[in-house]
Amino acid sequence: MISNGQITFKVTLNLDENWASHLSKDELVKYLKTRLNSSLGFRGQIKRFGVVGNKTGKE
Repeated sequence: MISNGQITFKVTLNLDENWASHLSKDELVKYLKTRLNSSLGFRGQIKRFGVVGNKTGKE
């Protein structure tokens, strides 16, 4: 639902294990946030971003 120009959503990503295995959790979060902000361009900006689950167990 969009309220006051904001939208909250949940996404499940299936990442390539070969690529993701070379990144720490912090590096992965920073990369994804940067890419999403870049993709949005002038249309929006990520206010809050975090990881709630990690099936691989890699920190």
